[in-house]
Amino acid sequence: MGTFRALILTIAMICGLTACADSKESSPVNQDPVSQNNKPATSAASAVYTGTIVYKTFEGGFFAFISTDNKRYTLRHLPESYRLDGLIVEITGSVNKDIITTTQFGDLLEVDAVKVLDDRHARPPESGPRKLKSL
Repeated sequence: MGTFRALILTIAMICGLTACADSKESSPVNQDPVSQNNKPATSAASAVYTGTIVYKTFEGGFFAFISTDNKRYTLRHLPESYRLDGLIVEITGSVNKDIITTTQFGDLLEVDAVKVLDDRHARPPESGPRKLKSL
């Protein structure tokens, strides 16, 4: 019984190695471009977005952004000092379509810089003592 298993494993390994050798020759390797910091290069360039930071309670709660042209974004790397519901800001950043989130609230906006335009209606979100998150 042990010899039979060894024979089957040997045949499977030979077939597997042969298949690997054939596929390597027949298909070219496509590599994603990589930037200098070893992160995948993104096609979206940095831009300036004007709108309102809002706090959404679903999916455990998160901060989102609604631009003046009513486009919706999920914010990533929003500094803690700007995590206020109703804060009107100008955000410099880039849209990253390579990341999927569970928020289902528009594209992911990678925040590089924030400039406050109006904080008259800004308030901390109404939630418990737990720490609020930014993706």
